[in-house]
Amino acid sequence: MKNTLITLAFIALSALFFAPFSQAHGDTKPLHGGVVKVEHEMVFELVRGETGASLYLRDHGKPYPTAKVTGDITVLANGKKADAALTAAGDNKMTADVVIPDGAKVLVKVKESGHHSVTVRFTF
Repeated sequence: MKNTLITLAFIALSALFFAPFSQAHGDTKPLHGGVVKVEHEMVFELVRGETGASLYLRDHGKPYPTAKVTGDITVLANGKKADAALTAAGDNKMTADVVIPDGAKVLVKVKESGHHSVTVRFTF
């Protein structure tokens, strides 16, 4: 019985020691001042701008190329719905011509050829 308790205590302490080092999907801190969500092992950061929105993709902490990624964004705010296409705009960035007001609920749907689509929900 004593050996079992010692073993369990050792396992519990080991888990506490190694927990800070296990980040399976990379850092989830916003790198561009947006809101970050993790879906399907990817990090999505949605950034609001005065004239549009930007979406940044990361996989395991590294920028994920958006050249072959397509998508759309739906903004629900003040009883209205606005849709826009997301287009690749560089390394890991996609942009859309849609304004996201305070209190909005946003659905982002992205798809890469050969993969299933991923839907990410944001709230501002």
